[in-house]
Amino acid sequence: MNILNYKLSSTNELLTARIGLLATAHTIDQHFPALGSNCALKASTFINTLILSQHEGAQCLDDTTHIAKDKALRLITN
Repeated sequence: MNILNYKLSSTNELLTARIGLLATAHTIDQHFPALGSNCALKASTFINTLILSQHEGAQCLDDTTHIAKDKALRLITN
């Protein structure tokens, strides 16, 4: 039996297992641009939550808490 010589080190960087959702979030931002008002939120703010939770397999609004708790994904998608 061959044992591979790998060593793992710890990191303080934010990591996510949901990185595949990034492409979807980026596409949504392109197709739903911001409104003309400076005070308005982007439409993608609301749509991202719905679409990303569906791609992750959410069945109700409580399932969106997984996305809300993922600091790395929130940082990347703003």
